[in-house]
Amino acid sequence: MKFLIHLVVLFLHLNGFMANRVADSLIQKSCKENTRYAEPYIYKFCITSIKENPESQKVRNIDELTVVCTNSAISNLTKVKGTVENILNERKYKNKLSHTFLRECLKLYSEGYELLNSALKYLKTLDYEKFIGNMDMAKGKPRACEMKFNDDNHQISPVKKENDVLFDMINIPYYFCFNAHING
Repeated sequence: MKFLIHLVVLFLHLNGFMANRVADSLIQKSCKENTRYAEPYIYKFCITSIKENPESQKVRNIDELTVVCTNSAISNLTKVKGTVENILNERKYKNKLSHTFLRECLKLYSEGYELLNSALKYLKTLDYEKFIGNMDMAKGKPRACEMKFNDDNHQISPVKKENDVLFDMINIPYYFCFNAHING
């Protein structure tokens, strides 16, 4: 009887180990293929950002990986939006113009949140073109926020780094789906 229990435990460990290897291989392969023309840091960012999400170790195909990455982008967007809300609530902005821009950024993040959630629905129904369209519009939201600050008004965005990371996090699932289903 003890032998049977040990055998079952061994089987479960091996099965989990093999599942992790499949997910790791898929993550590395997908990041490598989808960042080959990008800056070198993007490959490392791709792998690191995906592996931070424990759900990534359960993925078996590119669509599951794209769902996990899109959920991570939604989570990151929510975090950036919260950071901007804190800046506004604690009055940590430099002047009235920065306050106005940050309020406009909050609207952009809300729009981005809706676009990412709609994109997830399209992905789950295998409507890849609509997924790509929504993701494309969503990744424009952190850029639009930054452009408000970077025009000729000499303002500095207090969330520039966060917006750059958010853009990259939205770009990852965008390219995974685009290259697997539209371009591939």
